[in-house]
Amino acid sequence: MNDRLNSAKKGVQNKGERDTFLLKEIAKGDQEAFKELYISYQPRLIKFCSRILKNDVALAADITDEALIAVWKSAGTFSGNSQPSTWIHSIARFRLIAYLRKSKEVLLNDDSAALSLVDESPLPEDEIASSETSAEIVEGLGKLSDKHREVIELVYFKELSVKEVAGVLNISENTVKTRMFYARNKLKGILSNNGF
Repeated sequence: MNDRLNSAKKGVQNKGERDTFLLKEIAKGDQEAFKELYISYQPRLIKFCSRILKNDVALAADITDEALIAVWKSAGTFSGNSQPSTWIHSIARFRLIAYLRKSKEVLLNDDSAALSLVDESPLPEDEIASSETSAEIVEGLGKLSDKHREVIELVYFKELSVKEVAGVLNISENTVKTRMFYARNKLKGILSNNGF
């Protein structure tokens, strides 16, 4: 089955096309395709969830596994209207929101509040070097509003496109751009006031 999967993927041009192909194969019950998708997405989904969960990696791994099992079960419903990464990231996001609501760790007025929680812990060392400038940036991010910080994190740390961020947050691309504009200006002002 692995040979069939590899030969079928040869015509695939980019990651989005590859993931779309894998989702189609997963919808047919292909376990090798699911294994490949799982290996590709599991680390970054754990990283995303653990940041919201105050670096509780074990819990983040559990939620990530639940999200990827949901991908396995619902792969046939992927319509292709967004990038596969956006669709998969959204499933993980909603699983995380469901956990936060169920555990009553936070009281939510809307879904955006769940993923806009302030993470006071430092970012992982592999994302931001532990230099004086990086510490200032982290501190500056902590001073942004929740909605502005979330957009900055998704674009710069998760490396999602404006279109993908719009899909994940269920807002328009223009809203993403507006939030990015204000977030960058606010962060620039904070850093300027601190001598950077």
